[in-house]
Amino acid sequence: MTTSSIELESFARIQREVSFAHLGRQAAEIAARIIHATGDIELIDDLIINEDAIERIIWGLDHQVPIIVDVRMVGAGVTKLAPLIAIDAVQTPRDPNETRSHNGMAALLDATAGRAPIIVVGSAPTALRAVLEYTGEHPLAVIGMPVGFVDALESKQALAHSGLAHITNSSRRGGSPMAAATLNALLLLSKGEYRLDY
Repeated sequence: MTTSSIELESFARIQREVSFAHLGRQAAEIAARIIHATGDIELIDDLIINEDAIERIIWGLDHQVPIIVDVRMVGAGVTKLAPLIAIDAVQTPRDPNETRSHNGMAALLDATAGRAPIIVVGSAPTALRAVLEYTGEHPLAVIGMPVGFVDALESKQALAHSGLAHITNSSRRGGSPMAAATLNALLLLSKGEYRLDY
């Protein structure tokens, strides 16, 4: 089998095993891509996919807005994309009361002020907290999928109630593969490419 045929068969199997009936077509594509990347069909009950975020991110991809990622691993998992800005790639003032991820995200939000970036958090809850605490111009949309036992769930719950356009999940699960898969799905959608059979 070729790589493309394996992918198509994978999505066909996902569609046989998972009901996407509660999701719109684009949200279903995102959910399927996340399940494909993680091998976890139970994530279908865990995802929170804001339709406004889908529209905003696709618009942002089409218009080359900045994309800020909390760790390089998110960028490593993304295909066919203009350069990302990783928070560990910038020199930031050290606030001893905050983590490097928090400081880096806050610095990049300041650096991209006026350009409404897309934010992708796939590791550090403190990076997501920096987004939520930011008092400047809101980002275009936030993909928030930090992972872990300390503030991962709570920061995602705060995102879900923040009023920001968002895609997230409602558990401690998360990580760079989920965040990268979400962005990859949106890249494909921005090109009019779909994997599920409707």
